[in-house]
Amino acid sequence: MSNLKNKIDKGLTEFYLNSDLELIKKSLEEEGVDVANESIEISNFLKRLKFTQTAMVTQDSNQALIDKIVEKFQEAINKNIEKPISTLINLVETKQMSVQFRNLDKLTSDEIKEIIKGKNLVDLMDELDNEEL
Repeated sequence: MSNLKNKIDKGLTEFYLNSDLELIKKSLEEEGVDVANESIEISNFLKRLKFTQTAMVTQDSNQALIDKIVEKFQEAINKNIEKPISTLINLVETKQMSVQFRNLDKLTSDEIKEIIKGKNLVDLMDELDNEEL
């Protein structure tokens, strides 16, 4: 019996997917659905969904950029490259964290993330790229 129900559900779905939009609206209105109100709610839901998706993509992009910056700082510390290290020191001093992070060679990636939090990541990445030249 379940197979028959699935076939009927699939047939109804196919019918509505291939039907005229006005016919579907009229059918819904006959069933007591306020199509105009539902359209507004669907539109608002789609806006929220798009915003959430954009926020997630931005968050993923920012996280990738943070990881690259952390990697560059850690590499600079390991190789004792002066310019990126001075940039990191300036960030530490700007945030008044000099006591907490005075041993740069012992910084973890989480501590570097804490130091660069709130900075414009694109500008910081550009600065680091320019220092390598």
